[in-house]
Amino acid sequence: MAAYFGLNEFEFQDDDLKNYTVWICNLVHGYPPWTPLFAWAHHTAISDGFQYAAETLSIPETKGWAWRIIDGYAYIAVIEPRPEEVSEREEKFRERIIPYIENWDEMWNGEIAEWLPVLKAFQAFDVEHAPNAELYMYFKRYMVQVFHEMWRKHMLWMYPAFSLAIRFRTACQELTGITPQDPLFKKLMAGFDNLMVRFNRGLWGLGDRAKELGLDTIFLTTEDDEEVLRKLEVIEGGRKWLEEYQAWVKVHGWRCNRAEEWSVPSWIEKPSSGIAMIRQGIAKGGVFVADQEFERLKAERQDAEKGILAKVPEGERVWFEKLMRCAQRSGVFSEDHNYYFEMPAMALGRHVTRELGKRLAQAGVIDRPDDIYMLMPGEMGKAAIAMERANLRPYAEKRREEWERAFKIEPQPFIGNVQALGEMARKDPIVGVIAEPPMVRPELKADLYGAASAPGIAEGIARIIADEAHLGEFQAGEVLVAKATFPGWTPLFNTAAAVVTDAGGQVAHAVIVGREYGIPVVAGTLEATMKIKTGMRVRVDGNEAVVYIV
Repeated sequence: MAAYFGLNEFEFQDDDLKNYTVWICNLVHGYPPWTPLFAWAHHTAISDGFQYAAETLSIPETKGWAWRIIDGYAYIAVIEPRPEEVSEREEKFRERIIPYIENWDEMWNGEIAEWLPVLKAFQAFDVEHAPNAELYMYFKRYMVQVFHEMWRKHMLWMYPAFSLAIRFRTACQELTGITPQDPLFKKLMAGFDNLMVRFNRGLWGLGDRAKELGLDTIFLTTEDDEEVLRKLEVIEGGRKWLEEYQAWVKVHGWRCNRAEEWSVPSWIEKPSSGIAMIRQGIAKGGVFVADQEFERLKAERQDAEKGILAKVPEGERVWFEKLMRCAQRSGVFSEDHNYYFEMPAMALGRHVTRELGKRLAQAGVIDRPDDIYMLMPGEMGKAAIAMERANLRPYAEKRREEWERAFKIEPQPFIGNVQALGEMARKDPIVGVIAEPPMVRPELKADLYGAASAPGIAEGIARIIADEAHLGEFQAGEVLVAKATFPGWTPLFNTAAAVVTDAGGQVAHAVIVGREYGIPVVAGTLEATMKIKTGMRVRVDGNEAVVYIV
């Protein structure tokens, strides 16, 4: 198979079927297909992050992920240690995980205190006025100091968080007989505040503020988000609201609506990105959903904790409770790390590559600014100083053709031994973010079976959201159906009746967020976006992890 985009280091070869058990298409992060530049940057940095963290922590049954690109789509496989290595790695892991168990909050706060100044320094760099060579060097420094380092930090925390969560699930089942699908277990994992909930609370508050100022009609009757901003600029109350919104975006706007890609505008660059979600909140009205549900979920969680601890033998309770707290913390971490790591890192990548593309296009080196995403860094280096002496069109044209062909291909979800998917999710705890086998129970006679879920039952009209460009089409009270959900999509949980995804498992973004918003979610159905069409009426049963097309 030819190397996609010419990236030989990520070429899928015949030996990859022999050397790895199963290859999983990363539909959570890599759909639609990544642009060539981002595919190179992401695969280079994240594969390093996975392998570095797995070896540093000595995760017993994984050495991280191998990454390949097939027909434009990202595929991952677990790098399994030799059987004779596992016991030694387990012993080291038990030693190295202790600080996370005993001092998680102190260590995490210290990590963020070191990380934020790095981000602020890069955010403060004046990309618009930097000389060409300096701008290119800024991009190279960003790749090393922000993008690579972000993925290392990301995985050094995600592996402990999800490893401990898996061990708790196992211990809970062995000691109490309670499984992750048990309603009591689901209650155990809900009722926690996190940074993404706070972000969405602020967005909801901006909608309430618009209503206070009598601006809600403008939001509700104007479909074009840029036009909303223009209308607000010419009235006094609108200017006041815009001032407050812009101040909020300045703090929280280092984010893109797509989780991982540089070709998508950030909120800093395009403040209108948040208008559709504010409009949806205004249309629904009422109180912020997570606040409405929080006290109930918290009380149910505390009762569930007492009920489960009572089932644990007395001599096992101390360590069991510590493990339970770690598992509960993993859900909060899953959302908080997005706010600190991925979202600002992606927005910074957009920040610098957008300016590079604009300059290359102005110099006639490429045809249009977004052709920058069809280039590789070495090629950009040809034009870093003497732009007028370079011609990068042939590279951009060839890769754009290849990239656009990928959009016409429906990727295979798995390649290799699909039956081993559950085993891989057990060996590598982060696999559960992107895929786990659906729990098929024919006696339920459902149209779709999920791998994981958030509790509750809801019925409504389905709407397929293929990518971030269509977020504004979602209507309050509908059932969101997607390949996966991303941190930038969480405001939709304020207004959705339920959520259904193709990808994901026990630690999928949709499941974690759905629990906190008190709405049913069924994740990991594999084929929801193929079986369900926009306009169909569906019933989502998060208690049983199934979906019915009504």
